[in-house]
Amino acid sequence: MEQFDIKNLSPRGFKKVVYISLLPLVFWPLLMIRGHQLQTSTERFLILAMPIYALASGYLAHRCYEERPYVAWVILAVLWLSYIAFACMMLIH
Repeated sequence: MEQFDIKNLSPRGFKKVVYISLLPLVFWPLLMIRGHQLQTSTERFLILAMPIYALASGYLAHRCYEERPYVAWVILAVLWLSYIAFACMMLIH
């Protein structure tokens, strides 16, 4: 069995990973509906800025993958962690 190495993933395969990472943006309007329940302006700003941040992260990860694949994976990992953080923030309220 061949061991998986993130450097051996083709740019086309990484593009699929980026698209999968951006799929939660499809459900972002559902969070916007609950946005009126958020009490602080910081929380409202974070909800409004998250799609911009996610798109920028996906773009930057895709652009730097060929030269620095580990940096691209770190960018996506931070994006996934931010999705988890926003989900927790919405569950608390």
